[in-house]
Amino acid sequence: MALDKNAELLGSVPLFHGLAVEQLTAIATKSKKSFFEANATILSSGTQGQTAYLILSGRAVTKPREGSRLEAEPLEAGTLIGEMAMLVETEYTLDVVAESRVRALAISRDELFEVMEDDPSIAHHLSEQITERLIFLACDLREVDQRFAMLEATLDNVIASVG
Repeated sequence: MALDKNAELLGSVPLFHGLAVEQLTAIATKSKKSFFEANATILSSGTQGQTAYLILSGRAVTKPREGSRLEAEPLEAGTLIGEMAMLVETEYTLDVVAESRVRALAISRDELFEVMEDDPSIAHHLSEQITERLIFLACDLREVDQRFAMLEATLDNVIASVG
C-alpha cells in the first residue's frame, strides 16, 4: 500500500508525470526511504549530489546562501528536491533543511539508471520532459530579451528627445 502511495506521489512530479504505474512503482521500489528530524540538513550547497529526495511527509525549507537575492521557499509533500543530481553529476546549489520531521524517498542516480536500463522508455520519457523544459526556458529567455530590447529602444528615444 505504501509503495502504491509513493508511486502515486512520484507520478505527480512533473518530471515523472505520464509514466505508467508500473514504471513509477519500479522507481519507487529501487528508491530508499529516508528520514530527517527537524533542523536536519537534507541537501548542503556546494556538495556533490547523487540523490534526489521526494518529500513524502513533513516540511522543509530552502536556505539560500547569505547575500543571495533568493528567498527561503517552503517545501511540502510531493516536492522533488535535488532533481538534477539523480540525472547527472552536479553540485547541490541550495541548502535544504527539515522544518519538521521529513519522510522522503531517496532516488539515487545509480538506482534510477538501473531502472532505466531495465526499461529504456523511462529514459526516453525523462529526456523528453527535460527537452520540453529547455524549449520553454529558451522561449522565456527570448521574451525577456525582446523586452530588454524594447526598453533599450525606449530609453534611446528618451535620451534623444532630451538631448
